[in-house]
Amino acid sequence: MLDKNERQFFAGSDPNPVIQGISGTLYQAGIVLTQTGPNTWAGRGNVASYGMVPKVAVSVMPMQGGFFVDARIGPDFESNGLIIFLVAWLFFFPLAIVLGVMGYQDWQTRHQQLSGVLWSSVGHLITAPPAPQWGGGAMAPGPWGGGQA
Repeated sequence: MLDKNERQFFAGSDPNPVIQGISGTLYQAGIVLTQTGPNTWAGRGNVASYGMVPKVAVSVMPMQGGFFVDARIGPDFESNGLIIFLVAWLFFFPLAIVLGVMGYQDWQTRHQQLSGVLWSSVGHLITAPPAPQWGGGAMAPGPWGGGQA
């Protein structure tokens, strides 16, 4: 519910300039990406709001004609925020509801800002993915009446 996935296609074969651009803009936003696998990077912010800190995971999936960059943005919950929420839930339920709603709204705003920052430096490189190649020739006959006439 709070995690959001985004996917963009980039033409070309070298994802390094795109990843460097994304990494640089996220660094300015307080999130340092580190490589966690051959085609994956992850980072975590350091500023909490309502007990939530943004975390970002970026992966590259090569394909013919270019590559997809998948970004997952989600919150990482800090223990102090969870404790305050649970205490409010147990002892003063309306406060817990207010904190939950305000935290959710704050996260949605932060997510939109972070998503805009994520793609801002590489937005001019985003292209439409190539059309899938389904094979050629005449349509195969099927139960819906397709095929040659």
